[in-house]
Formats: sequence, structure tokens, C-alpha cells
Amino acid sequence: MSMSDDVKIIQCEEAIRKMLEYIDEELHQHDHASMEKHLESCRECYSRMEFEQRLKSMVKDSGSEPAPPGLNKRINKIIKDY
Repeated sequence: MSMSDDVKIIQCEEAIRKMLEYIDEELHQHDHASMEKHLESCRECYSRMEFEQRLKSMVKDSGSEPAPPGLNKRINKIIKDY
């Protein structure tokens, strides 16, 4: 019996719950294989996964720009007042 014979079939709800772990490569091997199998057959989840990957990349890239002047002061004031 091969590994592909043991792959658990998952539904969209479970795939969506595990999607970020899948993108971050944090799933166990068996769960990863289940996600791969699901994404091969579900265009909606595959499209969502592509969107989440692009969004994550955009957020990551946006952190490389310096903060606007005065932002540190405003944040420190909020923390101090809290």
C-alpha cells in the first residue's frame, strides 16, 4: 500500500482551516499530502491558497519600507496612556 493510498480525503472547510499552516509548510507530512490532494481537485480552494500566498508576500514586502515620521511618537503615547 503506497502513501497515496493512505491520504485522507478532506473537505473544503478543513482545507481552509489548515491553509495557512500549509502555506507556511508547518503541516505534518500526512496532512500536507491531504492538502495537496484536495488542492489538485478543488479549484476554489486552490484559488484561495494562491490569494493567501500573494497576500502574505505583499504584507512581508510592505514591512521593508520605513514608517512615516511621527509614528513612533504616536505609538509610544498610546502605550504610555494605556
